[in-house]
Amino acid sequence: MLLSILIRLQNLTWFSNFRSSAYVYPVVLALHLTAISWFGAMILATDLRLLGWALPDTSAAEVIRRLRTGKRIGFVIAAACGFVLFAAKAEEYYYNPFFRTKMLLFAFVAIHALVFRKGVYAAPAGLAGGPDPPRRVKLAAALSLLFWVGILCAGRAIGYVAGRAGMHYR
Repeated sequence: MLLSILIRLQNLTWFSNFRSSAYVYPVVLALHLTAISWFGAMILATDLRLLGWALPDTSAAEVIRRLRTGKRIGFVIAAACGFVLFAAKAEEYYYNPFFRTKMLLFAFVAIHALVFRKGVYAAPAGLAGGPDPPRRVKLAAALSLLFWVGILCAGRAIGYVAGRAGMHYR
């Protein structure tokens, strides 16, 4: 049933035209990768600060506060472009094990956000500074780095898996 919905999605006129475009598809892909780079750099800066490995003169709470808006913008652009890219080849991604891995890791990121948001990322007073962050903060940062690097690796690998014969493209 899910596969039939995905086939219908990718065969909508807009996504079919998008998929076959010689110019629009590469532009959206480039925007997706640029937004991932933007978002990823901010995640990296935040996590390295939470681990106590970077930006020692700036409190972790301040780093989180300053980068929050930029992270949100980068994530929204990356997610929107990613959805359009997915919808254009939904059936192909359905069968791709790296795409499934990427989606599973996104679920882990969502769980991570729920678990650590209040105590770490909401910038509590406990993050005001200091050379040695608490263990919970270091754990949150290490898991964040692990999940996001996994998402990046799985995302890059998606393009190297050949599609199945008999795809239902129009």
